[in-house]
Amino acid sequence: MIPVLSIGSLKTSGSSTLALALAGVASAADIPVVLIDAARDKDLVEWGTKPGRPERCTVEVADDEMALERLVRAARRRGEVAIIDAGDNADLLRAGARLADRALIPVRFSPLSAYAALATDQLLRMEMGKGRRDRDWAFVASAVTTIPSRIARTIETMIERSPTPRLETGLVQRAAYEASFLHGGTLFNLTEEHVSGLDRARTEATMLAYEVGLLGERFGSQGTGHIERGYARAA
Repeated sequence: MIPVLSIGSLKTSGSSTLALALAGVASAADIPVVLIDAARDKDLVEWGTKPGRPERCTVEVADDEMALERLVRAARRRGEVAIIDAGDNADLLRAGARLADRALIPVRFSPLSAYAALATDQLLRMEMGKGRRDRDWAFVASAVTTIPSRIARTIETMIERSPTPRLETGLVQRAAYEASFLHGGTLFNLTEEHVSGLDRARTEATMLAYEVGLLGERFGSQGTGHIERGYARAA
């Protein structure tokens, strides 16, 4: 199981949504998890004040690298999974990736988001050799929406420029993932009265959690170059 994940991009692209979706899966599997909110808008902190937060899911705040490191080390000592929402701050993106076992770069289907993801990829590539041994990172589609095929092809081409892998599973059910921020709780304790598409969203989030190693050995072999390639597409 991957104990520390860091999520973020130089342009806001759904890092909080992705972090909360994965934390919801961990909590549903009775895995203790701490969400470390290092993003500017502190959406996870606000979510943590709403009803429905799982008992074994806590939220902490990190506004600088020292606080981030302290919280990650404490989570490792306690045997908790730590999921870092590094937001779009370059210093915290670097720090989160150094502390994590795996970093995820969320990409929404827009050229601007893709450019930011590639810039983040380059930022992390410049940090190779720093931080935890064998750490790696990958692109993951976040809050995908159906868009014209021409734009989709453009984004595919942009992401193909990097050797960094793209995870097969993406978050397609945008409304379902964002409902937790409105109502509180996670995908696994919301109901269809709150939002539709929950069953599919739960399946997607669980598949992604397996793919990144949150629930055990991830799909594919170890090492950045051996994660299953491909990029999640809108259904």
